[in-house]
Amino acid sequence: MPQFRDPIHGFIFMSEAELKIVNSAPFQRLRHIRQLATTYLVYHGAEHTRFGHSLGVMHLTSRVFDSVTSKTPNLFSDDSLENDLRTAWYRQILRLIALAHDLGHAPFSHAGEGLFPDGLEHEHYTRKIIEETEIASYITEIGAALHKEFLQDKRLEKYEFSSPKEQLEKFNIRPITPQLLWMIYEGKQELDEAYILPDFKFLKSFMDSELDCDKMDYLLRDSLYCGVTYGKYDLERFVSSLRAYKNKKENSLSLAICSGGVQAFEEFVLARYFMFIQVYFHKTRKHFDRLLVGGLKEILPNGLFPETIGDYLLWDDTYVLQKMKSDAGENAKKYLERKPMTCVYETPAHAGRNEKRLIQSWKEGLEREFPHISFKIDDVGKSAHKLLPPVYAKDKDNENEVKVIDKHTGNPESLMEQSLILNGIKEDIYICRLYADADSAEDVEKIKEWLYSRMKD
Repeated sequence: MPQFRDPIHGFIFMSEAELKIVNSAPFQRLRHIRQLATTYLVYHGAEHTRFGHSLGVMHLTSRVFDSVTSKTPNLFSDDSLENDLRTAWYRQILRLIALAHDLGHAPFSHAGEGLFPDGLEHEHYTRKIIEETEIASYITEIGAALHKEFLQDKRLEKYEFSSPKEQLEKFNIRPITPQLLWMIYEGKQELDEAYILPDFKFLKSFMDSELDCDKMDYLLRDSLYCGVTYGKYDLERFVSSLRAYKNKKENSLSLAICSGGVQAFEEFVLARYFMFIQVYFHKTRKHFDRLLVGGLKEILPNGLFPETIGDYLLWDDTYVLQKMKSDAGENAKKYLERKPMTCVYETPAHAGRNEKRLIQSWKEGLEREFPHISFKIDDVGKSAHKLLPPVYAKDKDNENEVKVIDKHTGNPESLMEQSLILNGIKEDIYICRLYADADSAEDVEKIKEWLYSRMKD
């Protein structure tokens, strides 16, 4: 069985058929897409890529899915055979979604996303890659092989239908296809007859929720490669605390945690919170992102990434850097020579958004006082988490609400009713910064003195 040795998870195993996806050109491209964009210019260890992250997410989806399903017998059906088949089917679906979920990322990951053609996001390219490249045939091959294996299960003979195929159709089990994977991952076709609720929505939560495996992997991976401890949390305890909550009234499944896992989840959310403040929103990294985008505009045809998937796949970090070196404009030159602007002021992590108006007035004053220096404003924002405060949690539908399963009664409770810590960071992260393109330490000191004098007024 093929295996990869991973610095986070140890050995990651996969099938020969899954390895075909990994060895394909679109997937190998991920070796040349940095996970954290320009962060390597701040934390020099942050050279890791979307390739390792994608393998890690595949590994974690299997691990979490196995842990959750083992704790609830007949989770998907009271019929033991249907449950067994559906469990195997869902597990393979999750592994393929996890492998493919980042295929459409632009060079330098999220930093370059502002240069997509109008209306497009990296998910648009992901869909085209899994449906229009050789990966489509590998997914179809895996789906057909698994379906054939199901058809040969002798236990199907006890049912009244004329053929195993007819019985599988009764179970709503069909071959895995690229289109099915995308339908589940996107999660926007809940009224489509092909979209089976509640199970597909449940599967999506493993990849896109407050408890998802994507976050589980990137926090630990980014923390390790950046050489920081902010993103660390107790993965073992967190995984073991996850449960499946079955809402019989709404006929739905969702991920939840046991009451003993509340602290593990709090640690997980805090890890993400600290990583955003200290790493992802780092003042120098955010400026390098701006320089990179400016440099990309200088080398991209019409300043945008191509929409055609074959042309798009040519672009990765290595190709971008080569193009920037051979045809360096002003932004590209500053990026390649690592010449950032100096951050002369930044707000606290939870500043009010009206703070930007005050900083704009300071910028205008500085431009009059120091006409030989250019100034720029940058602001970043992010929800610390998407959980609702207790006063709203019971009365408002929120698909990101995490339920805590009471260990005595088995009843679900809102996590936010039990966590003072998470209620304490419910406000959005919002940081606004003022940068100066100052060449000398003396100029920087004068600028700061000017700002301090205005702050005292």
